[in-house]
Amino acid sequence: RVMDTPKELELRNLLKRDESIMGIVVAEKDSGTPVLSAYNQSSFDSVDRFRPYIASMLTMMRNSNKLGMGETKRVCLTYDEANVSFVFFYKIWIIIVAGESESNLGGMLSLEDELYRCVSDLPKFPED
Repeated sequence: RVMDTPKELELRNLLKRDESIMGIVVAEKDSGTPVLSAYNQSSFDSVDRFRPYIASMLTMMRNSNKLGMGETKRVCLTYDEANVSFVFFYKIWIIIVAGESESNLGGMLSLEDELYRCVSDLPKFPED
C-alpha cells in the first residue's frame, strides 16, 4: 500500500469518529472524478459498488440547477444497504457512505465543518 497523503490521513481520522461510515470521497463537481478518498479497511468494495449510483446522482444534481432553485447544497439518500450523503462545497462534492443499519444521518452531517476544513485548501477547480 502506498503511503497516505496528509489529507487522506485527515479523512481517515474522521472515519474513526463514526464507525458506521464506510468511506468518504471528495469528487470534482462536473465530472465526478474522485480527487481524494478514504475508506475503512474492510469497506472499500462496499463503497466502490455504489460508484454507479454516485455518478448518476451527480449527473442529476448538475442538472437540478435548471429548475431555477439555485445550486443543490446537500442530498441524502437511503438504500437498503447504505446511506449516502452528498454535500456541495465550492467546486467539489463530499460524498459520505455509511452502512444503513447502524448509520446516523445527523452524525454523518455533523462532520461537515471538519470536512470543509479538510478540503478547503485543495487546489481550486476552474470556474464554469
